Amino acid sequence: MNEIGIFDINFDTGECYWSFELKRMLGVRHDVPAEFHLLLQRIHPEDRRAFGRNAMQPFRSDCPRHSSIEFRVVYDDGRVQWLHTERRAIVRDSDPKDVVRIVGFALQIGAPAGLPRAA
Repeated sequence: MNEIGIFDINFDTGECYWSFELKRMLGVRHDVPAEFHLLLQRIHPEDRRAFGRNAMQPFRSDCPRHSSIEFRVVYDDGRVQWLHTERRAIVRDSDPKDVVRIVGFALQIGAPAGLPRAA
């Protein structure tokens, strides 16, 4: 059975949470803080640009409320693993274009399922 990793990013407070399972999927030690630059370092070089475009959507006024993407993670030993992520944008009650939080999950997959891919 695949594990499910959880992430939660609060733009108002600056808090960023990655579950233990997500850190394991990314090949990150459990005591390392969740940081975007660390995530980018783990993503396959051919997938970084598309992943970055997807990750920057919350800062645009036309951010979709839901997004899915598949991308590869490269581990320190050179192994490569595909991940599938689903995320939800949560907006401010007083401004439906102001994303205040992103929550979502990631899971390991064997091969892309035909959804938007970073590669």
